[in-house]
Amino acid sequence: MSNYGLSMVSIAGPSKHDCGYCKGKDTSISFGIWAHSMTCADYQDLIDRGWRRSGKYLYKPDLEKSCCPQYTIRLDATKFNMTKNQKKVLHKFNRYVIGNCKAELPAKKPANYVQVKSLQDSIHEPEEQEVNEHKLEIVLEPSSFTKEKFALYAKYQVSIHHDLEEDVSESGFTRFLVDSPLKTNNESDFGSFHQKYTVDGKLIALAVIDILPKCISSVYFMYDPDYSFLGLGKYSAFREICLVQEYNKKFSDLKYYYMGFYIHTCPKMNYKGKYSPSDLLDPVSYKWYPIENFKSKLDETSFVTFDPIERDYPPGWLDPKSLKEKELENVFVLIGDGRIAPIIHIVKFRTSKSFKKNILDYVCSVGLELAHKMIIC
Repeated sequence: MSNYGLSMVSIAGPSKHDCGYCKGKDTSISFGIWAHSMTCADYQDLIDRGWRRSGKYLYKPDLEKSCCPQYTIRLDATKFNMTKNQKKVLHKFNRYVIGNCKAELPAKKPANYVQVKSLQDSIHEPEEQEVNEHKLEIVLEPSSFTKEKFALYAKYQVSIHHDLEEDVSESGFTRFLVDSPLKTNNESDFGSFHQKYTVDGKLIALAVIDILPKCISSVYFMYDPDYSFLGLGKYSAFREICLVQEYNKKFSDLKYYYMGFYIHTCPKMNYKGKYSPSDLLDPVSYKWYPIENFKSKLDETSFVTFDPIERDYPPGWLDPKSLKEKELENVFVLIGDGRIAPIIHIVKFRTSKSFKKNILDYVCSVGLELAHKMIIC
């Protein structure tokens, strides 16, 4: 069925797990689905409803009940302006690459001369040099496994995240950062990609990104700790913002950079708010508001919405009691041999309360429009 360009998903359901930020036990709550295949358009719609993927597993956090609410954040890359400190990071990286091979300055400029460089000018400055001290190569390619990528990942996880060497495996790396439900081929500009950073023939960093109809979504970034002095985490954000700007010339709707989740109380996650202008997604209405509108409220309470409503179900979900059977007639399930049927005609939907609840939870969490497009299997 995926060959027909359909999103095929299985329902994983609700889950509780330990929080990687505050270390709470079973305090991070979400609802999940497993995507066997997914169109880039459907995934774009899901992340605009607060979803995110890890490999082929997609999950939607419950911001109201979780210990560290995760707000979807996006930057309008077409309006991005670097701060003075951000420019210093970029200039430091460029100075390292160019080294002592900097071209001679032209004749003396007038006293009132001010050079204004765009992000793209600054990013590509080393490429304008005929000779550099170091050879920098940035390659964008469909996500794939190589021994070189895994070696970088293993070194990064052990050195930066203090994972045990025996816990870092090729299969885990593949599931997490190579496997993707988004189909990429030579005829499509969208899908899941790896952006490789190579210096003097050595892979020093790898960005995992999804290129979608309206955005580039950052999935993960890893780097060789030996090159941490280059500020590669920040530099990669500039590279990806620049990539959005370049894609925007071809696709006018693609103008946003999604940095994943913003967690106000966590320094490892709230630094994302320093890239401006950024918006956070309201977890109830799914409207975007400037991050400044959220910050003062987040200082007082962890769960913020500008559209409060009385409810007894997770924020952003449809009301399960409001669903009509007619609306469920267009929710389809795979029944084998390439055949699909409306979920309401499946015997188990009528006879099993737990099965029916699982289906209703899925529909309420993804919304009717997506529930009508994606096939349950």
